[in-house]
Amino acid sequence: MKFNLMLFSMVSVLISNGIHAEEQVQDVPAQQKKWGASIGIDYSRNGYEDDHYLADRNLALTATIKYYLNANTKFTAIASGRHSYDGEKGEFWSDIWLTATRYNIWNPTDNIAMSAGSRILIPVSDESMKNDLNTAIRGNIKFSYSLNHIIEGLLVSDSIRLRKNFHQYTTAGGHPLEEYRISNLFSVEYTPNKWFFSTNFVSSKSWSYRGKSYSPELTYSAELGYQFNDKFSLAAGMTNSASYYDPDRGPNPIENLFDLEKPTYYITLNYDL
Repeated sequence: MKFNLMLFSMVSVLISNGIHAEEQVQDVPAQQKKWGASIGIDYSRNGYEDDHYLADRNLALTATIKYYLNANTKFTAIASGRHSYDGEKGEFWSDIWLTATRYNIWNPTDNIAMSAGSRILIPVSDESMKNDLNTAIRGNIKFSYSLNHIIEGLLVSDSIRLRKNFHQYTTAGGHPLEEYRISNLFSVEYTPNKWFFSTNFVSSKSWSYRGKSYSPELTYSAELGYQFNDKFSLAAGMTNSASYYDPDRGPNPIENLFDLEKPTYYITLNYDL
């Protein structure tokens, strides 16, 4: 993993913690030290002009702390905040995520590996506070297939994820709140030498506390970066989301994925301590 910063206003947000921030599920080498940390800064914006009412520009800072219990078990804490230049201007915290990951749970072949992980949320963002979100948990199972025997540095993976929110109330402002979200993340990563490229697709579906289902969502992300040395890496990328639903409810917004003004474009710099 070359870089942990991505603006997760997408994320779930998205996207989450970013695409290069996704954990790889291959053999994890024994760590020489138990603790690790990184600091990242990124600038993101959409394709609208600066003075457009839909312009969205942000400067974000992310701090990541990692603890390696052993070669196959890692714990991570990620905290971030951003300064918004458009819309509601000012400084905003993002929710804190605490993550535990277990690698190499099952290795049926030399090229296939399975990992599992869990995350718990500490609500500190304005949105979580406004909706009285007490916490959220997410579990995932991920399968990875290394194609090194065909193209060195090529990895394909697929992850199934389930998130459960715990709000104090089932509605906020008269609107139902999301209780469950199930998603599937398909990712392709290519790391030739010091370069790295990642792209992924996330398909998700969610339900409210009253059982109402929301329109499925599709998120696409792509990132290209360079690892200068053991400490510094630089990456640039884009991400975009769209909902897709019954055409009877209106035009299919899947075309928004291909509107060059709507995606979030970003550039990130990461320093490993």
